[in-house]
Amino acid sequence: MATIATISSSPSEVSRTDAVLSYVTKRLLSHGHVVTPIVLRDLPAEPLLRGRADDPEIRAAIDVLAAADAVVVTTPVYKAAYAGLLKVFLDLLPQYALRGKTVLPIATGGTPAHVLVIDYALRPVLTSLGAGAIGQGWFVLSSHVRLYDGGGLLLDQAASGPLYQVTEAFLSTVEGSAVVDSAPIQTAALEAVLARPEDPEAAPLLADLVVEYSTRYGRTNENTQLTEVPASDFHREQGGAFVLLRHDGETVAGGAIRRYDEETAEVKRMWTSQLHRRQGLGRRVLAELERAAGELGYRKLYLTTGPRQPEAAALYLSVGFEPQFDVEADPESIGPLPFVKDLGVRLQVAS
Repeated sequence: MATIATISSSPSEVSRTDAVLSYVTKRLLSHGHVVTPIVLRDLPAEPLLRGRADDPEIRAAIDVLAAADAVVVTTPVYKAAYAGLLKVFLDLLPQYALRGKTVLPIATGGTPAHVLVIDYALRPVLTSLGAGAIGQGWFVLSSHVRLYDGGGLLLDQAASGPLYQVTEAFLSTVEGSAVVDSAPIQTAALEAVLARPEDPEAAPLLADLVVEYSTRYGRTNENTQLTEVPASDFHREQGGAFVLLRHDGETVAGGAIRRYDEETAEVKRMWTSQLHRRQGLGRRVLAELERAAGELGYRKLYLTTGPRQPEAAALYLSVGFEPQFDVEADPESIGPLPFVKDLGVRLQVAS
């Protein structure tokens, strides 16, 4: 377990930069690490601008940084450079404040013209502070980040996929583990296995779902903690099934069914690793769940997906699920989106 400091340099209390940082923070926490935030806008302005490192609040922020094993630095891009708030803080740090620390830089901005800010503006400063290793980092385009009133964040796949990869690479460096392979899945090497939610192989699926739900809906409740139904509902003896797709010993996708009524199984826990999306794995999981439901005597599949999961809704429509709601309406006005599929309609899966 490592202690990881996060630096927020957005001057705004509600910002896309902080929303992206909240997603990264959830991923760090899901790996069991301790996260200690440094929010620069909350530091006293006059001592910060005057470079008074002896101010108690600024001293406390410096001490948090010194105690950390690794650091995530986030910044909005203004005038083709990283935030001035970050600049004044970095300027008052000791010369080798980042000595031996792994650093992940992340920036957000309104135009792709600023994509090189990390490499040409921020990275040299982090190097001068003695950073032991600086991760690839990532620039997130503001248009790829959707914020919801009351909390919640939806990242476009163009942002979420690369952000997941650079965060995993950062965690691999911090943990001294191998970098997770993101190469395309070899279908011939893909294995479908029946498991239980409590099995170790299911842990990546369940951990990622908690991060995904709490990020998209901006709050923690029984649904984001996956405790709205007992794990035993997915045991075969209770009329359920829990399916994992494994590739070279790694869990890459999965899903489950539970008894909804005498003739209907409810699909739950659908998940595909961010590293392997858009490769048809979700379709394969649904095919395996349909097969398991048939073996258990069910005649229909039922499911609901959240209004902030458009890619999930698109998947279910593409494989023959019938929406039980007005598809022209704003999903936010509906809430959970119900779908039904008659198991007489066979799911077609490419070989």
